[in-house]
Amino acid sequence: MTPYLISAVCLLIAILIGYATGRRVGFRAGKEEGRLLSRLELREQSLRKGVCPTCDKSVGTIQH
Repeated sequence: MTPYLISAVCLLIAILIGYATGRRVGFRAGKEEGRLLSRLELREQSLRKGVCPTCDKSVGTIQH
């Protein structure tokens, strides 16, 4: 095997390892961001509709 072929294979392996690592990190970060955003959107919807998302009662009938 020539030194160029060995270098090319090592470079390809390094790129694939970097891609796999970056994809995992990005997936985890995206999942966490989505979880936080869904909470915020649920809160926004409940405030706009005036209905509790847990018990489906309107704002005027909820007792604390």
